Amino acid sequence: MARTGDFMNMVWNGKPYYDHPPMGFWLMAISYKFFGVNEFTTRLPSALLGIFSILFMYKIGVELFGKKIIGFASALILGTSVWYVIRTRSGNLESVFVFFYVLTIYLSVKSAKNFNWFPLVMISFGGLILSKTLVGISAIILILYLNFRQIISIKKNFVLILIGGLFFTLAVFPWYSYHIKTYQDFIEYHFIHKGTRNKEFSSYFHPMLEQPLFYLHMGVRKWYYIWLGSLGFLLISFKFIRKNIFYLLLWNFIILYPFLTSKETELWHLIPVYLPLSLIIAVGAYEGIQLVNHVLKQLVNRHSGESRQRRDGSRIDSGQARMTKLLSKFFYLVFFLYIAFLQVKIFYREVYPANKWIPDDVEISRAAGKYNRSIYLDDDYLPIAIFYSGKDVQPLAYLPDDKKTLEKFIQSDEKNYVVITRNWVVDDLKKKEIKYKLLEKNNSFSILTKP
Repeated sequence: MARTGDFMNMVWNGKPYYDHPPMGFWLMAISYKFFGVNEFTTRLPSALLGIFSILFMYKIGVELFGKKIIGFASALILGTSVWYVIRTRSGNLESVFVFFYVLTIYLSVKSAKNFNWFPLVMISFGGLILSKTLVGISAIILILYLNFRQIISIKKNFVLILIGGLFFTLAVFPWYSYHIKTYQDFIEYHFIHKGTRNKEFSSYFHPMLEQPLFYLHMGVRKWYYIWLGSLGFLLISFKFIRKNIFYLLLWNFIILYPFLTSKETELWHLIPVYLPLSLIIAVGAYEGIQLVNHVLKQLVNRHSGESRQRRDGSRIDSGQARMTKLLSKFFYLVFFLYIAFLQVKIFYREVYPANKWIPDDVEISRAAGKYNRSIYLDDDYLPIAIFYSGKDVQPLAYLPDDKKTLEKFIQSDEKNYVVITRNWVVDDLKKKEIKYKLLEKNNSFSILTKP
């Protein structure tokens, strides 16, 4: 995109690419146009949006519950979930998707209070659909839940609804309509093959909990069991009947459940679940502390005899209620700061290595890019090879059977190429006395060509 200026047609490794919508790639291309093509500019949009998502988590907590302390805790939880940190700083689509999701929710909360915000909701929702199509559609349920009364008041809000629908159409329609017209297999490939992984409808009624919940645990680490405890407390205490808390549980369900029914759920797929999870933990802990405060207050009033009567007959505790409230906030903050500290202490070296080094696959890919020949890859790190070589790369696994293995490929009539493979494969060629020419080598990989 940055080289051609064509932001409509995505091309990857020399072929049309429409696995995912273009929003994340548009942002990277804009970053490239301003600052050049390198690792930093690839990761810059993802990292910035990752930070903004944390800020909007705070704002949602404040808007939904009127408590800055809840907003702070939920933002802290999201920002110290290890796989959120890993993916947002490494230039992935999850960060773009999460940003537009959390922005859409924030704007929906605002529009529920003042429907003039609704057109902005639909712009953000359009950005969400252009980030990851089918997963983003779930947000429409959350938009409707908060804004249902305003939306059905069509006579009153007709203009705002019309403007919102127009904004959404202008955002989403051009790219999708173009691809539907241009590629015959677009709908099946983009929506069915990639969007649902060819899932049958009946599979949604057969949960497979073990692997997705294990991945969720790995992604948020210590927050996982606190989330389970908060969920349980909000349910058994009937706090969920409150509209704002039910909203969190609904959000949690609609974003998590599809992943609980898929064999192809990956660890990073669950990152959008971290949003309602963070709020549920923050709210569950807050409501729990309020319950403890209430019980303690009742015990003090019953046994201490230190309360006095107001003139109107009501009872107050002599400064004790205020002190209890301050202490509860203090312990609430200390608890979350302590868990966050433990999180960062444990995963810091996973995310930020003590020594900077260039991985062998990166180094060999850069070396292969120096050769003015066709590049083939006898391994599975194709995106790395393409990015760091700066050229199209063909995996041997995609070739016909008579060239699919390195041994067959070297012995074929193929000319003017370099092929990247692992060193142990080269050793195997030696044992079989198959001739080749070694061009480059590092600790793990070699670059070969025809002798």
